[in-house]
Amino acid sequence: MNKQYFPGRTLARFRYLGAKAAGGLVFGMLLILSMLVAATGPNAEPVERAEREWPVSYREVSPGAMAPTIQVYGKLETDQSATLRAGVTATVAQVLRREGDWVDAGDALLRLDDAEVRLAEQSAQAALTRAEAALRSIRNEHQLARELGFHHEAQAQLAREKLQRFEALHKKSMIADAQLDDVRHEATERAMVLAQHQSRVLDFPNQEQQAEAAVAEATARLGQAQLDRQHTEIKAPFSGRIIALEVATGDRISAGSPLVSVADYDGLQVRAPIPVDVAQRLRRSLDQGQPVVAATSIAGERLGFELQGLAGALKTGQSGIDAFFRVAPDSVMALGAVVNLTISLPEETNVVALPMHAVYDNNRVYRIADNRLQAVEIERVGEHLDDTGNYRVLVRSPALGRGDQLLVSQLPTAMSGLLVRPTLADGAPPSSLAGQWSSSQ
Repeated sequence: MNKQYFPGRTLARFRYLGAKAAGGLVFGMLLILSMLVAATGPNAEPVERAEREWPVSYREVSPGAMAPTIQVYGKLETDQSATLRAGVTATVAQVLRREGDWVDAGDALLRLDDAEVRLAEQSAQAALTRAEAALRSIRNEHQLARELGFHHEAQAQLAREKLQRFEALHKKSMIADAQLDDVRHEATERAMVLAQHQSRVLDFPNQEQQAEAAVAEATARLGQAQLDRQHTEIKAPFSGRIIALEVATGDRISAGSPLVSVADYDGLQVRAPIPVDVAQRLRRSLDQGQPVVAATSIAGERLGFELQGLAGALKTGQSGIDAFFRVAPDSVMALGAVVNLTISLPEETNVVALPMHAVYDNNRVYRIADNRLQAVEIERVGEHLDDTGNYRVLVRSPALGRGDQLLVSQLPTAMSGLLVRPTLADGAPPSSLAGQWSSSQ
């Protein structure tokens, strides 16, 4: 069988072979070119990557004794206040002081109309005069009765002797029966008069006691009237401020009506709830005779208070124990004002004061040695707020010593072994932290 010739297939085959030859030629030229570049290029040395240095600030520390502080909010109050009430029924004649005024003990606050109590005083004085006069009369009568008693006894004795004589004459039949009867009647009358007089004399002490009681009663009524007159002038019982005024001039008030309230500024105190553990430390200090002080700033003025006592129990709904801080009597604060107190707790030894951001995870600081960080485990013993308002954390660790450089800048990547470039922190330490930073600063 004869083969047939197909010219289209032969042409396609030649084209395919030509394309493969061209691709191989291009690949070979690129390979030769790469080899030439590699052979004629410069020799490059490997570059070592440098470790990064982190710029940080540090302080040199010196552990020492320092008093932690705690901030609490308290309320200004007084341990006593008096609401003065009317002692009599009267009309308000004059109001001398207003609410908010400062008064000293004994100052007149307001006056009541005293016309009615003066009339009552005059009546009581007249009753006393009458009772005293009656007492004097009874005493005079008693004296006269004692003197007349001797005469009555003498007349009764004469009547008895006369009766004896007449009885003797009657036995001798020298007088008639009628005469004897007259003498007997006379003797009996004299005896009766003497008995009545003696009974009256015995009753005079009772009359005197009654008269004396009447004088005492009249004296008491006069004293009450005079006291009522004193009640017409209302005076401050102690130094302080008027916190309430209940009446105005012209008001008609009855006995017992409230007039004015005064707060005792000698008993000013700030009541502030404090944590139970802190209260226990403060109570121990008080028992040992160690003063506990607190401070606050009001209108730019620095005020200091001293702890005078602690409540004995927790109040319902309250998480702390009330502490009472004595306030100076001349305080300008208003009752009920909320006060931010900074309380100084008993001193802690071997502590270091650091900024808050220098403490990591609440239990770790970093010391710098040979430009690398070293983690140091610490114990937080409290906080401290100095007079200028700088807040510091008090920490303690046996691993910290005088002259150690501690990281005080905030560094999120802080870890042991980290390379740092330390710089002494700018600014001198607060004066209240003297001894906590070394003098090299």
